[in-house]
Amino acid sequence: MYRSLFAIPRRSHETEWVYFCGHSLGAQPKAVPSYVRRMLEAWAWEGVGAYFSERSRWVDYADRLRPKLAPLLGTSPESIAIAHTLTTNMHLLLASFYKPSSKRYHILTEKHLFPTDRYALESWAAFHGYSDAIQELSSLIPSTEEVIQTIEHWGERLAGVWLSGVHYLTGQAMDIARITQAAHRVGAWAGWDLAHAVGNIPLALEAWKVDFAVWCSYKYLNAGPGAVGGMYVRPDLWNETRRLAGWWGNRLETRFLMRPEFDPAPDTRAWMHSNPSPLSLAALEASLDIFAQVDLPTYFAAVQKMHYHLRQALEAMPHVEVITPPNAHGAQVSFRLRTEHPRSIFETLLQKGFCVDWREPDIIRAAPVALYNLPEEIDAFAEALALYESAYS
Repeated sequence: MYRSLFAIPRRSHETEWVYFCGHSLGAQPKAVPSYVRRMLEAWAWEGVGAYFSERSRWVDYADRLRPKLAPLLGTSPESIAIAHTLTTNMHLLLASFYKPSSKRYHILTEKHLFPTDRYALESWAAFHGYSDAIQELSSLIPSTEEVIQTIEHWGERLAGVWLSGVHYLTGQAMDIARITQAAHRVGAWAGWDLAHAVGNIPLALEAWKVDFAVWCSYKYLNAGPGAVGGMYVRPDLWNETRRLAGWWGNRLETRFLMRPEFDPAPDTRAWMHSNPSPLSLAALEASLDIFAQVDLPTYFAAVQKMHYHLRQALEAMPHVEVITPPNAHGAQVSFRLRTEHPRSIFETLLQKGFCVDWREPDIIRAAPVALYNLPEEIDAFAEALALYESAYS
């Protein structure tokens, strides 16, 4: 769709990858060097003055990016903060909103939860003295009805529900709206990991009344390795006073008065601790400026089309089992090879120039990204896989 605006990773000086790993690290927008160079020049010429100069104004750079990111989340700009990393933001929000009692302390989450999310949930459960707090859904790929029934089963024993908008392993997209509603009906909060969802599926966090969410920016947002993350807090929760406060969470108007009292920003920025690096923000802005050119409904329709193109090719192969649900997904197609040496096929695909990834014990993930991948790349990948599948079966 916008391939000419991206640097496609290369196997060698002459040869590009067929790069289907945007679910792990998005391709670099070609404009990133110029955006970052502006920050480096400001640092060189203005030093600390770049925080407040009319030309650079680093002090509210993250705030000025919020209107560019908000449409991808379905929120007002004020409801999000661009800062830290996903795990740090998750800890900050759990510190505020996980308030267990002896009657209501369980957290419902998914099977094969991404490890960092599990570590965070278990950390806060242990901090409060509830070693058995974390409860998993029984299925790796649960239906929405199963999730809702499980929420109803736990009922008033449930403090919260923590799920991924798109599961990192299976590629399943969850029904965020209905699951959030179900959590609220039993008096629990609904928090979401959107690492694999933002920029991949349509989101409407405020309309869905999601309580809080976190994400990283280096997958479908293409902001680079270790890029600055973000968080969302529903507007009626901004006045939460149980918060791990940090200097950058002060109101901008009082932040540099250096008062001993914390003066929280009036919105989600109150959960910020440290000033985001302008270098990282610049890389994110380069990508967001591409998304600003995109008609989002058309883009998300293209995501679905690319997924189906790959999916249909894989489902026609006798030894391939696609595990991503057919009606609940973004770009990613996760599949198993029912052959004697599936890892060997994966490694052969890499050797032949197809960049996909392997997740233990036996899942291959591939994500043709509508911004920069091509239909003919899907055809070439499918043709190669069919050849190697036959050779190893």
